Amino acid sequence: MPSLNLDTLSCVYFGMFLLGVGYAIFIVVTGGLGNMDMPNVDIDVSQIDLPGDVGGPEIPAAGFDAPDIQVSPLSPVTIATFVTTFGGIGVLAVQLFGVDARWSLLWATVGAFLLSGLVYLFYSQVLVRSQASSEIRRGELIGVQAEVTVPIGETAMGQVTYVTKSGRMSSMARSIDNTAIPRGTFVQIMRLVGQVALVRPIDMAQEDESTQGAK
Repeated sequence: MPSLNLDTLSCVYFGMFLLGVGYAIFIVVTGGLGNMDMPNVDIDVSQIDLPGDVGGPEIPAAGFDAPDIQVSPLSPVTIATFVTTFGGIGVLAVQLFGVDARWSLLWATVGAFLLSGLVYLFYSQVLVRSQASSEIRRGELIGVQAEVTVPIGETAMGQVTYVTKSGRMSSMARSIDNTAIPRGTFVQIMRLVGQVALVRPIDMAQEDESTQGAK
Protein backbone atom coordinates (compact mmCIF):
# COMPACT_ATOMS: atom_id res chain seq x y z
CA MET A 1 0.00 0.00 0.00
CA PRO A 2 1.28 3.48 -0.79
CA SER A 3 2.41 5.51 2.21
CA LEU A 4 0.50 8.57 3.29
CA ASN A 5 2.20 11.94 3.21
CA LEU A 6 2.07 13.36 6.73
CA ASP A 7 2.43 16.94 5.54
CA THR A 8 -0.50 16.59 3.16
CA LEU A 9 -2.54 14.79 5.79
CA SER A 10 -1.78 17.52 8.32
CA CYS A 11 -3.03 20.12 5.86
CA VAL A 12 -6.22 18.12 5.36
CA TYR A 13 -6.75 17.85 9.12
CA PHE A 14 -6.10 21.54 9.65
CA GLY A 15 -8.38 22.48 6.77
CA MET A 16 -11.24 20.32 8.12
CA PHE A 17 -10.76 21.81 11.57
CA LEU A 18 -11.08 25.35 10.20
CA LEU A 19 -14.02 24.28 8.02
CA GLY A 20 -15.81 22.81 11.00
CA VAL A 21 -15.24 25.86 13.16
CA GLY A 22 -16.37 28.15 10.36
CA TYR A 23 -19.47 26.05 9.74
CA ALA A 24 -20.34 26.07 13.44
CA ILE A 25 -20.04 29.86 13.55
CA PHE A 26 -22.15 30.11 10.39
CA ILE A 27 -25.08 28.04 11.69
CA VAL A 28 -25.08 29.95 14.98
CA VAL A 29 -25.02 33.37 13.30
CA THR A 30 -27.64 32.46 10.69
CA GLY A 31 -29.92 30.80 13.25
CA GLY A 32 -29.33 27.22 12.21
CA LEU A 33 -30.16 26.10 15.74
CA GLY A 34 -33.43 27.99 15.77
CA ASN A 35 -35.32 25.24 13.90
CA MET A 36 -35.47 23.32 17.17
CA ASP A 37 -37.66 25.99 18.75
CA MET A 38 -41.39 25.53 18.90
CA PRO A 39 -42.98 28.97 18.31
CA ASN A 40 -46.41 29.74 19.67
CA VAL A 41 -49.16 29.22 17.15
CA ASP A 42 -51.70 31.97 16.60
CA ILE A 43 -53.89 31.33 13.55
CA ASP A 44 -56.90 33.41 12.59
CA VAL A 45 -59.57 31.32 10.91
CA SER A 46 -62.94 32.17 9.51
CA GLN A 47 -66.17 30.86 10.96
CA ILE A 48 -66.92 27.30 9.86
CA ASP A 49 -70.37 25.74 9.76
CA LEU A 50 -70.22 22.12 10.85
CA PRO A 51 -73.58 20.38 11.23
CA GLY A 52 -74.08 17.58 13.69
CA ASP A 53 -72.21 16.73 16.82
CA VAL A 54 -68.71 17.93 17.57
CA GLY A 55 -67.48 14.38 17.44
CA GLY A 56 -67.09 14.59 13.65
CA PRO A 57 -63.82 15.04 11.79
CA GLU A 58 -61.08 16.52 13.89
CA ILE A 59 -60.04 20.06 13.05
CA PRO A 60 -56.40 21.06 13.53
CA ALA A 61 -55.87 23.36 16.47
CA ALA A 62 -52.95 24.73 18.38
CA GLY A 63 -51.83 24.04 21.89
CA PHE A 64 -53.46 20.72 22.81
CA ASP A 65 -50.60 18.26 22.51
CA ALA A 66 -46.88 18.91 22.29
CA PRO A 67 -45.76 17.51 18.93
CA ASP A 68 -42.94 15.01 18.70
CA ILE A 69 -39.67 16.87 18.42
CA GLN A 70 -36.71 15.10 16.91
CA VAL A 71 -33.16 16.04 16.06
CA SER A 72 -31.65 14.35 13.02
CA PRO A 73 -28.25 12.65 13.43
CA LEU A 74 -27.23 14.69 10.37
CA SER A 75 -28.25 18.01 11.91
CA PRO A 76 -25.96 21.03 11.44
CA VAL A 77 -24.79 20.67 15.04
CA THR A 78 -23.60 17.08 14.69
CA ILE A 79 -22.05 17.71 11.25
CA ALA A 80 -20.07 20.69 12.56
CA THR A 81 -18.98 18.67 15.58
CA PHE A 82 -17.83 15.73 13.45
CA VAL A 83 -15.83 17.83 10.98
CA THR A 84 -14.23 19.97 13.69
CA THR A 85 -13.36 17.00 15.89
CA PHE A 86 -11.97 14.97 12.98
CA GLY A 87 -9.66 17.79 11.97
CA GLY A 88 -8.68 18.72 15.51
CA ILE A 89 -7.83 15.20 16.65
CA GLY A 90 -5.95 14.57 13.42
CA VAL A 91 -3.80 17.64 13.90
CA LEU A 92 -3.05 16.71 17.51
CA ALA A 93 -2.26 13.11 16.64
CA VAL A 94 0.19 14.02 13.87
CA GLN A 95 1.75 17.22 15.15
CA LEU A 96 1.74 16.70 18.93
CA PHE A 97 1.96 12.95 19.41
CA GLY A 98 3.72 12.02 16.17
CA VAL A 99 1.27 9.19 15.44
CA ASP A 100 1.55 7.24 12.20
CA ALA A 101 -0.68 8.57 9.41
CA ARG A 102 -3.00 5.54 9.34
CA TRP A 103 -3.34 5.52 13.11
CA SER A 104 -4.09 9.23 13.06
CA LEU A 105 -6.96 8.55 10.65
CA LEU A 106 -8.32 5.96 13.06
CA TRP A 107 -7.97 8.31 16.02
CA ALA A 108 -9.66 11.14 14.15
CA THR A 109 -12.54 9.02 12.84
CA VAL A 110 -13.31 7.30 16.14
CA GLY A 111 -13.02 10.53 18.11
CA ALA A 112 -15.24 12.42 15.67
CA PHE A 113 -17.95 9.74 15.81
CA LEU A 114 -17.83 9.59 19.60
CA LEU A 115 -18.01 13.34 20.19
CA SER A 116 -20.65 14.01 17.53
CA GLY A 117 -22.67 11.11 18.96
CA LEU A 118 -22.48 12.62 22.43
CA VAL A 119 -23.58 16.00 21.08
CA TYR A 120 -26.49 14.34 19.27
CA LEU A 121 -27.59 12.56 22.45
CA PHE A 122 -27.30 15.78 24.43
CA TYR A 123 -29.55 17.75 22.09
CA SER A 124 -32.05 14.96 21.45
CA GLN A 125 -32.41 13.74 25.04
CA VAL A 126 -31.81 16.80 27.22
CA LEU A 127 -32.70 19.97 25.35
CA VAL A 128 -35.53 18.58 23.21
CA ARG A 129 -37.19 16.74 26.09
CA SER A 130 -36.94 19.84 28.23
CA GLN A 131 -38.56 21.91 25.48
CA ALA A 132 -41.28 19.35 24.85
CA SER A 133 -42.17 19.20 28.54
CA SER A 134 -42.87 22.94 28.54
CA GLU A 135 -45.62 22.60 25.92
CA ILE A 136 -49.21 22.79 27.10
CA ARG A 137 -51.00 19.48 27.72
CA ARG A 138 -54.65 18.70 27.12
CA GLY A 139 -55.58 18.30 30.76
CA GLU A 140 -54.10 21.68 31.66
CA LEU A 141 -56.54 23.48 29.36
CA ILE A 142 -59.63 22.48 31.32
CA GLY A 143 -60.82 25.52 33.25
CA VAL A 144 -58.54 27.95 31.39
CA GLN A 145 -60.12 31.31 30.62
CA ALA A 146 -60.05 32.38 26.97
CA GLU A 147 -61.32 35.14 24.71
CA VAL A 148 -63.46 34.51 21.65
CA THR A 149 -61.58 35.87 18.64
CA VAL A 150 -63.86 34.37 15.97
CA PRO A 151 -67.59 34.38 16.83
CA ILE A 152 -69.06 31.03 17.80
CA GLY A 153 -72.46 30.25 16.33
CA GLU A 154 -75.16 27.95 17.65
CA THR A 155 -74.01 25.20 15.28
CA ALA A 156 -70.81 26.77 13.99
CA MET A 157 -67.21 26.61 15.01
CA GLY A 158 -65.34 29.65 16.22
CA GLN A 159 -61.95 30.36 17.69
CA VAL A 160 -60.70 31.22 21.16
CA THR A 161 -57.36 32.61 22.27
CA TYR A 162 -55.83 31.97 25.66
CA VAL A 163 -52.56 32.36 27.53
CA THR A 164 -50.62 29.39 28.87
CA LYS A 165 -47.12 28.83 30.20
CA SER A 166 -46.04 28.37 26.58
CA GLY A 167 -47.43 31.76 25.56
CA ARG A 168 -50.47 32.96 23.66
CA MET A 169 -52.29 30.24 21.73
CA SER A 170 -55.45 29.79 19.68
CA SER A 171 -57.78 26.82 19.23
CA MET A 172 -60.98 25.95 17.43
CA ALA A 173 -63.93 26.19 19.79
CA ARG A 174 -67.63 25.49 20.05
CA SER A 175 -70.28 26.41 22.60
CA ILE A 176 -70.89 23.55 25.01
CA ASP A 177 -74.64 24.30 25.14
CA ASN A 178 -75.06 25.34 21.48
CA THR A 179 -75.55 29.02 22.18
CA ALA A 180 -74.05 31.78 20.09
CA ILE A 181 -71.07 33.54 21.67
CA PRO A 182 -70.00 36.86 20.12
CA ARG A 183 -66.46 37.99 19.49
CA GLY A 184 -64.69 39.48 22.51
CA THR A 185 -66.59 37.39 25.06
CA PHE A 186 -64.52 35.82 27.81
CA VAL A 187 -65.18 32.12 28.14
CA GLN A 188 -63.94 29.14 30.09
CA ILE A 189 -62.80 25.90 28.50
CA MET A 190 -65.06 23.22 29.96
CA ARG A 191 -64.11 20.15 27.93
CA LEU A 192 -62.08 18.97 24.94
CA VAL A 193 -63.44 16.82 22.14
CA GLY A 194 -60.73 15.87 19.69
CA GLN A 195 -59.06 19.12 18.75
CA VAL A 196 -62.09 21.27 19.62
CA ALA A 197 -62.52 23.15 22.88
CA LEU A 198 -66.03 23.26 24.29
CA VAL A 199 -66.46 26.60 26.02
CA ARG A 200 -69.01 28.53 28.05
CA PRO A 201 -69.17 32.25 28.87
CA ILE A 202 -67.45 33.07 32.15
CA ASP A 203 -70.58 34.19 34.02
CA MET A 204 -72.52 31.06 33.01
CA ALA A 205 -69.57 28.79 33.78
CA GLN A 206 -69.18 30.27 37.25
CA GLU A 207 -72.90 29.98 37.90
CA ASP A 208 -72.82 26.33 36.83
CA GLU A 209 -69.87 25.60 39.13
CA SER A 210 -71.61 27.33 42.04
CA THR A 211 -74.74 25.22 41.48
CA GLN A 212 -72.74 22.02 41.43
CA GLY A 213 -70.91 23.06 44.60
CA ALA A 214 -74.17 23.71 46.39
CA LYS A 215 -75.36 20.20 45.57
